[in-house]
Amino acid sequence: MAAMVRPIALAFALAATGAFAESQVYRCASGGSVSFQQVPCASAAEERAVAMPSYPPVNMLERDRLLAREAALDARLVRRAEIDAQERIAREARLARQAEAEAERERARTSEAGYFYPAYPVAPPRVIHHRNRAPASMTDLVMGGSGLPRIR
Repeated sequence: MAAMVRPIALAFALAATGAFAESQVYRCASGGSVSFQQVPCASAAEERAVAMPSYPPVNMLERDRLLAREAALDARLVRRAEIDAQERIAREARLARQAEAEAERERARTSEAGYFYPAYPVAPPRVIHHRNRAPASMTDLVMGGSGLPRIR
């Protein structure tokens, strides 16, 4: 069985290469083994010519349809790559603008901090009670007094 498969596989391999298309192939049997070759066998008794089938003609319509389909696919892939590149460039530009705006805000924040310092009292405020101040009289309220304390 294996001895029969090998020559058939060899015949198909030779036919698939295209080198022997439309050519004569010789089947030689010697000593129980079979071989296929381009040149005639050494002994004519064991030789048998085998006609190899030729390939069918190329279907040009189908070929052109497939090539057009492949070209359209390539055009879509190129367009998709262009769109992806544009999106990537726009995304990188947006991120750069955001980083620049954040850096500007940080610079503004640090420059403002240099001018304004928070002031905290060192000691609690001292409460001063004014005992000399006289209550406002009606005359002062009507005549528009100076608001200065009266001396008694």
